[in-house]
Amino acid sequence: MNAKIEIKETHELTTTRVTHVGLIGIENAFEKLTKWAIPKGLIKNSEAKMGRVFYDSFKVTAPDKVRMSVFLTTNDPFEAEGEINKLTIHKGKCIVGRFEITPNEFEKSWTSLFIWMSENGYKKSPENPFEIYHNDYREHPENKFIVDLNIPIE
Repeated sequence: MNAKIEIKETHELTTTRVTHVGLIGIENAFEKLTKWAIPKGLIKNSEAKMGRVFYDSFKVTAPDKVRMSVFLTTNDPFEAEGEINKLTIHKGKCIVGRFEITPNEFEKSWTSLFIWMSENGYKKSPENPFEIYHNDYREHPENKFIVDLNIPIE
């Protein structure tokens, strides 16, 4: 995969989140979070980014059982409401791969990043891997995501 890979110290991220299980219907979690955040003005901030954190590995958990949260980074205060909760992604060292990919290329991109980690002698930390999206793929001329895949490392 064509990616720019770096080791970065990431800052703590305060996010709003909607938790979801399985890949089917993940777009509904994005929609719930967006519909909740827009009237609160949380998306208008240029610093706000959507993302997804994974609590399970697709290597050991069936795709329909993988737990994940869709999140929105925000520096604005908010109150948890219904399915919308707070999630803090702790600061730390991460392997960050910047990819420009179609929705079907996520699995291959994650696999290549984990292979890169192993080949370069890094070890995953107990923190959960996560994605940060830098665009709306529906507005990209080739319907591609510009995304940072983050693997927290020791």
